[in-house]
Amino acid sequence: MKAVHDRAALDRRSFLKGALATGAAGTVGALLGCSSTSNNSSTTGTSADEDTLLTADIATGQKWAFEVPPASIADSDIANTVESDIVIVGAGTAGLVAANAAAENGAKVVLITASSINIARGGSNHAMNSKVMRANADEFPPPDTAQYFRQQLVAAGYNVDQDKWWKFAKYSEEAMDWLIDKMEAAGYQTVLEAGFSDPDNGPMNEEVGSHSWLGGGVATAGAGQQLVVDTLAANARKDGVTIIYKTVAEQLVREDNNTGRVTAVIAKGEDGTYTKYTGIKAIILATGDFSADVDMIAKYCPILLPLLDSTGDQGYDTALKLGGLYKGDGQKMGLWVGAAWQKTQPCAPMLLIGAGGTGLPSPRYDSGHLGLLVNKNGYRYSNENAAFAYACFAQMHQPDMESFAIWGTNYASDAAPWVSKQTIRGAGDPTPPATIIQGWEDFVTAKTFVKADTVEGVISALGLPAGETKATVDRYNQLCANEVDEDFFKSKELLIPIGTGPFYGAISEKPAVLTVMGGLRTNINMQVCDENDEPIPGLFNIGTMVGDYFANIYNFNIEGNNLGANCVTFGYTTGKDIATGAV
Repeated sequence: MKAVHDRAALDRRSFLKGALATGAAGTVGALLGCSSTSNNSSTTGTSADEDTLLTADIATGQKWAFEVPPASIADSDIANTVESDIVIVGAGTAGLVAANAAAENGAKVVLITASSINIARGGSNHAMNSKVMRANADEFPPPDTAQYFRQQLVAAGYNVDQDKWWKFAKYSEEAMDWLIDKMEAAGYQTVLEAGFSDPDNGPMNEEVGSHSWLGGGVATAGAGQQLVVDTLAANARKDGVTIIYKTVAEQLVREDNNTGRVTAVIAKGEDGTYTKYTGIKAIILATGDFSADVDMIAKYCPILLPLLDSTGDQGYDTALKLGGLYKGDGQKMGLWVGAAWQKTQPCAPMLLIGAGGTGLPSPRYDSGHLGLLVNKNGYRYSNENAAFAYACFAQMHQPDMESFAIWGTNYASDAAPWVSKQTIRGAGDPTPPATIIQGWEDFVTAKTFVKADTVEGVISALGLPAGETKATVDRYNQLCANEVDEDFFKSKELLIPIGTGPFYGAISEKPAVLTVMGGLRTNINMQVCDENDEPIPGLFNIGTMVGDYFANIYNFNIEGNNLGANCVTFGYTTGKDIATGAV
């Protein structure tokens, strides 16, 4: 599958040069109040370098079009007013968790959502030391949370808000036990996912802690999040929560000329009329990401520009779409009333690596291909033993962001066991090598993989340079024979030669965007903050849009980190704390 923008100007450099040079509101990027002279670091009339372009809007105070508030919706255009203690915007996991927690603690709650359904994404929900983990502690001891989290903070360069990480560590047990009770009362089975156990290669190791649910037709670990949101919605209604679908939030209402409290959100209903939803205690935003807004990506995560899909947003009911998901409605509304953007720059993307949408063959469900990878020049560029998120970044450094895998039939048995995402109790026997090979044959028939009797034939079918690539294959096979990777130090058990024919190959085109993490500046209580780190009274956000929790890349090392922390734990604590007056 190719997730690539079909507008030639939308690569990182040319897009930013064009937007900054014209200063006009164009179709792909709009910076207001800028000109080619005000942003040009050269006296010769050439464009500024890329680093200057990325920071020019900050240096000159100019604004992107999405930062400029629209005209206020007039009182005369508002047909109805609905008052509640708490108004929540968004019916994903985070919004529904907060609605339940608030209602259970005595708050009157209205939840509005642009979608026509409850939105589920993913299916892995991380927590530390839940009741299910405690029940399995003898066989699967809980990790040393302090050490494990420190390792993840190092992976993020400590460029995150540590307060949130340690809050997650402290409160995830309570929040997950609460969710387990609800799911099991509804008849679903809680399971722990096995993760990517690689203790001898520490940076890629995943500790057990990801929870998911089976039942209701769901038989695969990590695939049951729709069960979660539907159960939460049903429970919320029982507790008196009003859920209103097909209602698009457009503007927040902040008192005293955007210096006071946020008191309401104005939303357009399915019939086209406006309603003001007033929150006496709080407005909670849980509206998801901003990956379908090209301008926001250009400013806050420009590395994703060449990966965006030109089709953009596919509607509010979209649970999973590669190449751009939502348009940052909540983030924009926050910016328009004085919220600051998160301090972590750029925002962290969540990426998927693959070959024609199938994934390169790997015996580990969350890993990249573990055999030989080369770039379009036939050059081996990486230690292939990398979780697929890291493999994405490694690939993005290659020409045209492409990667090519070459392997022999022996890979099926030499890389065994082949396991899919499974629970700690297993998911049946591993897939036999013969079945793996048949899968490759199916992809050959579908013209996703290539096959030949010789390595040279595969190289030719992939369109790689013959001499350079064959030399790389020979070099790699010699390293495998020596059981020492002198080039990238891959562990010897993964030095699998390209040995027995027939041989196969595949191209992994540009990585695909799953979502982008973060947004508005957010404190430990999930209060949205201004440039001075002062909370904006009455305004909270939770879920994917929480600022400063992730940095660099969403790496999947804590499987279910976003759902477990930003959605379940912070949704639970935020709903509960607002309802009880703790914040």
